[in-house]
Amino acid sequence: MEKEIIGKWIFKNGEVIPDSNCFLINTMIKNSLKEIKVSEDGWTKQYEDKNGIVWELTYPESHLHGGGPPKLTLIK
Repeated sequence: MEKEIIGKWIFKNGEVIPDSNCFLINTMIKNSLKEIKVSEDGWTKQYEDKNGIVWELTYPESHLHGGGPPKLTLIK
């Protein structure tokens, strides 16, 4: 099992295109994870899957517009 899924943005012809990891993270959040905790500033969230595994969603390139691409990290 992956311990980190790191999304990247590809800049092509003046457009920002999310990579396949961005799509994977969004799919996991929509379909198989339940939000269990949100930081006060709203930029860090924790999710739990059906097996009790907890993931943390962050935006490590927060200097980019919209917080940058997402990163999902297995924390327990």
